[in-house]
Amino acid sequence: MPPELSPQDFQTQVLTRLDRIEARLDQLETDIRATVQRVDKWEERFLQLSRDNLAISRTVIIAAAAAVIFAPLIKEIAPAVAALIKPQ
Repeated sequence: MPPELSPQDFQTQVLTRLDRIEARLDQLETDIRATVQRVDKWEERFLQLSRDNLAISRTVIIAAAAAVIFAPLIKEIAPAVAALIKPQ
């Protein structure tokens, strides 16, 4: 059984514990703010990466479509261009 505490000792212990709890809460609040800032930074990076990927995808799709559309035309024009370039 714990020894009996005087009211002043009890009050001192309670105040000490409350001070520790308050310090922990302050640290927790600081950690939460830092975490929110990191999440915001990574969220912005993710969104920028998504925009970049979208731009690259559009470029690849346009290049592939141009290759499919113009391949037959180039195949027909290539002999004529080669004949023009050939020395006479």
